[in-house]
Amino acid sequence: MKKITTLITVLLLVSCNNMKTNIKVDSVDTFNLDNYSDFSIKINQSSISAEINPIELERFKDNLKYSLIERGLSYSDNSNLTFEINTTTKDKVQSDRMNHYYSRYYWDNYYFRDDIRTITENILRVNLKDNNADKTLWTVVTVWRNGSSKAPTSEDGSNIIVDEIMLSFL
Repeated sequence: MKKITTLITVLLLVSCNNMKTNIKVDSVDTFNLDNYSDFSIKINQSSISAEINPIELERFKDNLKYSLIERGLSYSDNSNLTFEINTTTKDKVQSDRMNHYYSRYYWDNYYFRDDIRTITENILRVNLKDNNADKTLWTVVTVWRNGSSKAPTSEDGSNIIVDEIMLSFL
């Protein structure tokens, strides 16, 4: 029984380790979130494409808002510190070159046949801006495909990304 429990624990740890997101965080060296007492959040409505569900984007905004309130900051629309949420989509063409194709019964003589497909990638960038100094102090970016469980617009993905954002402020 002890071996089974150990095996299950190891499998659980390995599966949780695979839930890493592909976020990149950058900040100004002198930035410290503890120097601020309030914040505001704005979604750039002009850059939202039709592929992104605005209801799910609002869920991400609310998750971020409640996490910052739990950290001790207060929400105010007139705050000096503003989180700007920007989203966009980008189409990427991917090609896998096939010089020949062999099936069980014949060789395909079309040597330059390509397997071409278009992949739509969604991009989320959150900028933290000091309005008085008119400077961006901190930024985070993540890229995902439609239907991904790691998407910030999915419930689990939103929680994971907000948790990683909050960890970056430590």
